[in-house]
Amino acid sequence: MNLIMSGRIAYRLPDLDLELEAEAGQLMVLPAGHRHELARTSEEVTLWVIELNNFEPLPWLEKPAVLTPSVAFRKEMVAGARRLWLRPPLPECEEVQGKLAELLATFEDSPDAPRPAPLHPAVLRAKHICENHLSDELDAATLARESGLSSSRLAHLFTAQVGVSPLQYRNFSQVQHFIRNYSGDERSLLRSALAAGFGSYAQFHRVFWQVCGERPTSHFKWLKGSGQVDVHRTLLTASAP
Repeated sequence: MNLIMSGRIAYRLPDLDLELEAEAGQLMVLPAGHRHELARTSEEVTLWVIELNNFEPLPWLEKPAVLTPSVAFRKEMVAGARRLWLRPPLPECEEVQGKLAELLATFEDSPDAPRPAPLHPAVLRAKHICENHLSDELDAATLARESGLSSSRLAHLFTAQVGVSPLQYRNFSQVQHFIRNYSGDERSLLRSALAAGFGSYAQFHRVFWQVCGERPTSHFKWLKGSGQVDVHRTLLTASAP
């Protein structure tokens, strides 16, 4: 299931001879059992990709479709997706999964719901930089200069459209890169931290604690997690309403 936050994206479903295209503010349902292939995207596309595992069947999730959630539904879905994206401690993970399951059960298609405003080009540039140039040397002044805005203007605009400050997003991106690539072997922990752009173990530990609220070793006791709803992967995540 893809929740599109900005831009457009299209998928082909060869076995159904079907193509689906969704734009900002829409939800694309891609049920398990149907192979889907990325057909095209716009340059500014941002989305959440959410995988449902062992989920109680709901009629609206059983066939491919492009639907439009309400603004309130979209906000709640994004809030839950962002929390799961960082793989929170198991009790919190199960709590969020439960809330998302309840939310999905209340879904109603709302074709006339307002769509998200396009992300400002400078915000998109800043997001790309944070996601693709992982380094603790990426400070606010450098990010603003590369994005084409003053530090104060970028901080205000980025926070309003994405939901966190540019440097918080940089930290989130580094931690998520680490989580995706760490094998769980303590011997490779420092190597994975350095690959995610952290300059030292101390700096990695501090940022990891700020983002996830616990030590890395505690966090990875349940690396795979459990439950019915999981953020399988994300592409350039956004959180505009």
